[in-house]
Amino acid sequence: MIIHFTASRGNIEEDAKYFREITLAIKALGHEIARDWVSELYANGSKTPVIVEPSDDWKKINNENIAAIAKADVVIVEATAKSFSVGYQVAIALQQKKPTLILTRNNSLSGTFGSGISSDFVRLVDYTKQDIEKVIADFIEENTIDTKDLRFNFFIDRQIYNYLRWAAFKSGKTKAEILRELVVKEIDNQGQDY
Repeated sequence: MIIHFTASRGNIEEDAKYFREITLAIKALGHEIARDWVSELYANGSKTPVIVEPSDDWKKINNENIAAIAKADVVIVEATAKSFSVGYQVAIALQQKKPTLILTRNNSLSGTFGSGISSDFVRLVDYTKQDIEKVIADFIEENTIDTKDLRFNFFIDRQIYNYLRWAAFKSGKTKAEILRELVVKEIDNQGQDY
């Protein structure tokens, strides 16, 4: 699973160790981070973060975050420190219907931007350094695509509808089963993993 992790850099000296725990937990669970900016803080195997001010190219950073959200299956946000940029990324994730885990520590859930969101795609959790891996593992397990059938709207014309109705009648399968089989056959013909 690809995960976009984001957090505020406003208090990076204190928060970097928590960000590292979160990213290490994601990797330990066998998942990929869409944009691994935290590893850059610990370059060359450093045990302490090397705090470098990000470049002033905020447009580039913003575009990278938006691309990472689009690429990700889920989004994890560390929201203890409030940030407009992080809130904006949460809004984009929700607009794209990405399951989003909003993490805070020190019982700071009330008053966070996420506490007012009413969406089935958002989960708010107050965490500690000791339970962060379990919190992330539970969230990922809840949102693993492999365990769920996914739905989407598919508009067809009359000719396709008539064919599906006929094929369903002849085969005793549902129209959805017929479409799934056709797509799987096409994937096999392409010979690529998606």
